[in-house]
Amino acid sequence: MPWLLVLHIAALLVWCGALLYLPALIAAGRTGAAGEPFAPAAEALPRAFFTRLATPAALLTIASGTLLFLGRGVHGVWLMLKLSAVTLMVVCHVLLGVLILRLEDDPRRPLAGRCAALGLLAALAIGAVLWLVLARPFRGAG
Repeated sequence: MPWLLVLHIAALLVWCGALLYLPALIAAGRTGAAGEPFAPAAEALPRAFFTRLATPAALLTIASGTLLFLGRGVHGVWLMLKLSAVTLMVVCHVLLGVLILRLEDDPRRPLAGRCAALGLLAALAIGAVLWLVLARPFRGAG
């Protein structure tokens, strides 16, 4: 089971990084640094990042976490709190996908405020998961 825990932590790190980076990528997806539109290939970057990196990392995190939960038989209030925080991360993930669709629909639509709010919400959810994991006493595999 140690390999499963390593896989879970690695996938979680990638997913958390993606949740924190995607709002900035979406907000910057409207224009380049000089205020000129991005090249067509760069306009597809938020979607590619979301579908090829963030979503697989999220699915791998959730699947490996579920297997860890089933294998270790963890239950109780702690697990419910952690799953609530993870659910908030999933909601942020879905809402980032919605923002990507809105960006593709109308590249001139102002999304910076929504991206900032989602970035903050994602950071709070990630912080909650981290706090819950670190606050829980470690129990060995035995």
